[in-house]
Amino acid sequence: MKRLLAASLLAGLMMAGTASAATENRIGTVDLQRAVTESKEGSVARADLLKKTEQLNAELRGQLADAEKVRAELEKESGKLSVDERAEKQRLLQKKMRDFQNRQREAQEEIKQAESDSIRKIIAKFGVILEKLGADGDYSAILDRNSGVFYAGKKTDVTPLLVKQADQEYQR
Repeated sequence: MKRLLAASLLAGLMMAGTASAATENRIGTVDLQRAVTESKEGSVARADLLKKTEQLNAELRGQLADAEKVRAELEKESGKLSVDERAEKQRLLQKKMRDFQNRQREAQEEIKQAESDSIRKIIAKFGVILEKLGADGDYSAILDRNSGVFYAGKKTDVTPLLVKQADQEYQR
């Protein structure tokens, strides 16, 4: 009785395996970089980033103009200034240039971080959309053309097979 039950269970599993092997896997691809560029949200994010860049550049131009003004005064008045006054102007110029360079680095980091944050936010939204598209469109997988799998349906999960094979090879 147990053998008959085991044989019928094995036959059922083999038929289910054959039936699932016959189903067609539907795989989609997506170019996320292009999607970000072409989407409305991506365009808005790009415009916001450009606006922020212009604001920071205006601030940096102001700081650089201040430093150049001190440099021009130093060159113009260098013969008239005492040693102490000249040294003070040079220290002021060096400080203004350091402040400018520091702010320039900070501005570059701000822009880089803002760009990264906006892309991450958009990609997260796209991930939710792609998951729904994948499920609704009966895709087995949706792959990002630039980086890899973005959505994988349950039919494509080979993790149990991998674990089984790895366990078998480990025992050898």
